[in-house]
Amino acid sequence: FKTVPTDSTGVGHILEHTVLCGSEKFPVRDPFFSMIKRSLNTFMNAFTASDWTMYPFCSQNKKDYYNLMDVYLDAAFFPKLESLNFKQEGHRLEFEGENLAYKGVVYNEMKGAMSSPNQVMGRSLLNALYPDTTYGHNSGGDPAKIPSLSYEQLKRFHERHYHPSNAFFYTYGNLPLSEQLEFIENKILKRFTR
Repeated sequence: FKTVPTDSTGVGHILEHTVLCGSEKFPVRDPFFSMIKRSLNTFMNAFTASDWTMYPFCSQNKKDYYNLMDVYLDAAFFPKLESLNFKQEGHRLEFEGENLAYKGVVYNEMKGAMSSPNQVMGRSLLNALYPDTTYGHNSGGDPAKIPSLSYEQLKRFHERHYHPSNAFFYTYGNLPLSEQLEFIENKILKRFTR
């Protein structure tokens, strides 16, 4: 998906995590950790870059490949996007002793990433070179800005960016392309209009 951020709240990164927290067809809390135990996959992940988000997977078993595609397509296009999952993956306040502290999977991940001098220098250079473009923003999320992202903004970002007209589907392997396209058409494309 093309996911061009307009700020450094990490909306694309938080959304990448949150869509993987259950979907319309697979309403369980975390279908991906469940699949790791049952799948023959050789690779499963998700990535958010400066202007795109990708959900790659691989399997050498045809049945497993289509099972993975079914889960990934449903997660990306029809996620539950529950408020509680947003708080877990994005940000929330928790007591640490007597003080309130921000917590969240992406928040903590980016706190760690942004503590690296190399990351700080790289982000500073991009911000200085491209201040008025998407590359001036921290698509992973700046820990100082992540708490300003609202649940409603996350849902609007999904509505805007996670649509077939904004998606590319890449396949590789020896499975017939026509079967894969038919699968995508039946599971996703026929449910959308432009």
